[in-house]
Order: sequence, then structure tokens, then C-alpha cells
Amino acid sequence: MTIQQFQFSSTEYLRRREATLLIADTVGARRVLAFGENRSGLHVTYLNGWAVTRAAWLSLEQGSCRMWVQFHNHIPYAQRVVHDTDVLDLDESVPSELLGSESVIATLGTVPVAVRGKAQELGIELISIDKAHIALRVRKSSEEVDALRMGAAVSDAGARALVAACVPGATDWDLLAAARSTYTRMGGRDHICYICVTDATAPDRDVPSQVPEGRVLARNSIVTFELSAAVAPEYPGQILRTVSLGEMTDRYRDLHATAMSTRAAMRSACKPGVPSSDLVAAGSAIEAAGYTTTDDLFHGLGMGYLPPIGTSPSRVPSHTPEETLASGMAIVIQPNVTTASHSAGVQTGEMIVISDDGFEDIHQFPEGLVMAA
Repeated sequence: MTIQQFQFSSTEYLRRREATLLIADTVGARRVLAFGENRSGLHVTYLNGWAVTRAAWLSLEQGSCRMWVQFHNHIPYAQRVVHDTDVLDLDESVPSELLGSESVIATLGTVPVAVRGKAQELGIELISIDKAHIALRVRKSSEEVDALRMGAAVSDAGARALVAACVPGATDWDLLAAARSTYTRMGGRDHICYICVTDATAPDRDVPSQVPEGRVLARNSIVTFELSAAVAPEYPGQILRTVSLGEMTDRYRDLHATAMSTRAAMRSACKPGVPSSDLVAAGSAIEAAGYTTTDDLFHGLGMGYLPPIGTSPSRVPSHTPEETLASGMAIVIQPNVTTASHSAGVQTGEMIVISDDGFEDIHQFPEGLVMAA
């Protein structure tokens, strides 16, 4: 199955730009500068659709959007995919042109040293609006939810391929390759794919690694993974599962049962108007069972790692969120239950979207423990 590339409408980009300029107006600025570099720059992506490659500096004001891109050979592709943006070469002369004659400019992202230095030289005040902009991105529009559904579809396909590759003798590199090749053929793109391989009878790790380590699967292996792929950049799904290659040990059976009961309790609390701290309270069964966690219990996702973010109270550092759940929030429910020694752990969960009367499951991958064929 192939999924066509997703394009946001002009109306959607206009909504984002006007909302961003309204935030800038609250700090006395008529212009916003957004910065990204080395495949990290969601503020730029949010405003014009460019999935940042190397450096990208964007200037937004009423009726005008310009972007300077590092490396001239990146410009042709940028010109094809960005929305209503003049694309220019980034070089050492750009800071003066970028700043212009404004006395106050709002910023998003990390301001490059050259830009901050030139602003100081010209007496221009740069004011970050990152915190307010996070609040803007927490609740998704209908188009953003559509993009997340497509991200969930390619993430599910990658998860199915990863599970199918779980055979004795395979490596975590093989699992990553299976997942990536599957969602790439569908038109998906990388977001994250973290994998853990350990021995069920003598486990030595509790959460997936960000980079494969050459671990080899055996007949008594436990595999846990956290996988996110996207079709529209910065709008991934996210799915977490535990795979057993052999008969489950009592330790892992109990860890997973605790995770599943916690997941169910957290999901039952997901509806508009509920304090997100109630989801933390719903995870109390983890500590009651004598376990803890390493990862967050839940977090927002989609155009950033977003609030609400909640952790188990036994995890250090711990965090109890203050936000109230609202329609349009995309939240990953992911109780990663681990032993107190952090030598063993399980993964389960996925992204949901809060709706007017509860929540929508945007993933179709079956819930629960996965037994490898």
C-alpha cells in the first residue's frame, strides 16, 4: 500500500501564520524569526512545511514569508515543497537583511550566534515566544489530525514489519531495516525507531536504545520497541509494544500485566475537561505492584514533544502536569513498567487524539503482548 504525500491547505497555513503573528504582537513585535538546523527546526516546518535539512532561517511578517537555506543545492527542493515562501541562499551577509530596521523582533527556536550578535550591534531586542507557541501547537486542527492518522498508518506498517523480523539470529539492525523499508515504500519518513533486545531469563536493560547496538535475537529474547513514522514532517504516529520470542517468564508476564492494566486506567480517564494529573493518578498501580518507570507515562506529540507530560512519582526526575485535557490534543499513552533495578522493562501504548466525547484511537495495530511466530 502506498500513501500519497500529505499537503496542508493554504487555509491551514494562514491560520498558523496569523496565530503566530498575534503572539508576536503581545510582545510588541510585528515580525517573527524562526530558526532550525541539522534536521531540527519544527517552527520553520510549522510555518511553511520545510523539513529543515541544514540551517534554515525564516522571516514572517504580515503578507510576507522569506526563508534562507544553507547550501544552494537544497534550494530547488525547498522551492518545490514550501508554502508561499521566497527561498534564498544563506550566507554571512544574511543577518543584516534578516533583522532589517525593527526595534523588537519575536523569535522561535535557538537564535544563531551571528544573528544575536548583529541584533545586539544594531540595538534590536529579540524576544522568544517559544513558550506561548507551544500552547498554540498543543491542540490540533482537523487537517493536523488527518496528518497524524496517516502517520499512525505508516507507523503501524513499520511495527508489523519489525515484529515479522523478530526471529532467532536476527539483529536489532535487521528489525530497524525491516521497519524503515516498509514505511518508506509507503511514502513514510523517519521520526524515531528505538529497539531493545534482551534475554528474558537474564535481562540487562529496561528501555529501547535510541541506536541499534548489534544485539542478536535468540529463542528466549524479549524485544521492546517505540516506533514513530510520519507522512507530513513532524506529524508522526507513535506505537510501543513488547514482543516475546519464547514462553514468557513470570517476571515479564507480571510486568506486562501491570502495564496493560495501567494503560486501561489511563485511557479510561481520557476525555475533555479531565485534569491531566488524573492520568498520573491512574498510573499508581505501577508503584503498588512494586515497579517503577524510566520513560514518561504520557506526553503530547505532533509538531513537537508537547504538554501534557506526566511521569510516575517514583521516577526521578518526576513531573505532574497542570494542563486540562481538551479536544484536539494528541497524546501518547505509554506506561513503560520496569523493575526497581531497571534491569527489565516492557513497552505498551500508542497515540490517541482527544475528541469531543472521549478519544479516537488512530492506530490499528492490535493491543497487548506480541508473541513472535
